[in-house]
Amino acid sequence: MRRFFVSQSSAAVPEYLEVRSSRLWAMFHFNLTRIIFPTRMIADHVGILTKEVGFWLTPWVRTDDHLPLSHIAEVLHARGLFWDKINVESSGGANPLEIAGVSKFSAGYFVEHVRERINAAAAPARR
Repeated sequence: MRRFFVSQSSAAVPEYLEVRSSRLWAMFHFNLTRIIFPTRMIADHVGILTKEVGFWLTPWVRTDDHLPLSHIAEVLHARGLFWDKINVESSGGANPLEIAGVSKFSAGYFVEHVRERINAAAAPARR
């Protein structure tokens, strides 16, 4: 599912982007936790955040990982037959953020706009 919310100042640039793992993908992988609580990856003007529930019986135990835009080395888009996988690697190389089972359209849109934000953030630093 593709979600984006438009800020009040600019109609062309979304304020933040959110992708979720597919519940159908979770059904094919027999993952009850992902059926009930899909993994989410959110990108805004500050960085990228992933939210993942570890076990369906304890939804309050959740892992939230954040990576600032300045520390992102690469955004990888692994294409599959039906669903895609997104990996966000840090410049330090440890503990990449990843989400699997994303629809092809949502993954492509997300990766394209995150790369644009990274390039826009890096452009003033080069001058």
